[in-house]
Amino acid sequence: MKTFLRKMKLSFQAMVCGWIACNMALLAGMLLAWGHQNYSPQNVAGGILAYGFGSGVVILAAWLFVFFPVDLLVPETSWLRRPRVAALCGFLAGNGVLLAIMIGETWNSGYPTGGSAHFEWYGLAFASSPGITGMVAAYVRSRDCSTQLYNGRPINRISKAYDIFDLL
Repeated sequence: MKTFLRKMKLSFQAMVCGWIACNMALLAGMLLAWGHQNYSPQNVAGGILAYGFGSGVVILAAWLFVFFPVDLLVPETSWLRRPRVAALCGFLAGNGVLLAIMIGETWNSGYPTGGSAHFEWYGLAFASSPGITGMVAAYVRSRDCSTQLYNGRPINRISKAYDIFDLL
């Protein structure tokens, strides 16, 4: 039970770091869109709050149904826990979800943008946010391995990006 609660805490903290990174990408997209679309500051602030809350709900569900169960199944000493490998897997998993949604949308209605293949660069921040969330969360969680062995030698805990959570 102690390991279960520890993994729950660590994976939740890592996902919160992923949520923060996701919102930073969404904020960049909102600010770029603000420059191109002439939105009012109130609309931009409302959009940032709405995206923050909406992404929090989605990321909470992703943590509960994907990230936490995977964290329970992958052993602490697995090669999948290496920071670079974990970050790559998290990025691919996050973007895989978005890709599945886009393929389903394209299959049902043609182009996912409503019939136009027009591309806006600020949309890249919105489209990449699931991958950013998965990458940051997996990387942060993989760095919390103070006693793991890789290639026969111990890895020391270098730093944690979420020391504030240790106060909870």
